[in-house]
Amino acid sequence: MIQQIVYYSISEKVITEKTISEIVESSRINNAKKNITGCLLYHNKVFLQLLEGKSDIINKLFETIKKDDRHSNVTLIIEESIDKRMFPDWNMAFHQFEKNKSSLDKLIENIDFFSNNIPKKTEAIDLFWSMARQIVK
Repeated sequence: MIQQIVYYSISEKVITEKTISEIVESSRINNAKKNITGCLLYHNKVFLQLLEGKSDIINKLFETIKKDDRHSNVTLIIEESIDKRMFPDWNMAFHQFEKNKSSLDKLIENIDFFSNNIPKKTEAIDLFWSMARQIVK
């Protein structure tokens, strides 16, 4: 069984594009080693992340995430067991965009596309995309 969690947090520090790139790159490397997949969204000081993997590994990673001083108010939204991964090929998906209206509109369009066209719906996935829409609007 695969565990899927969704959490959000608030950044404590100014998060630059360089910081995000470092977070995503190290996550991709570490997640590949541990067979963790998922998706990360950062916008307006809010991190939103969906993670998938073996339960013990996800729980350990989440404890590490909660101790990271780059953010606070780490809040678990949902945790559920699933049969198949939502993001089987994404060690860490991340969408970076410019801070302009057309980029934001494109991101919202992508979120809507993913949320409406995913065949393996779970409650965690629905909550993730719903919160993603709220964060970027």
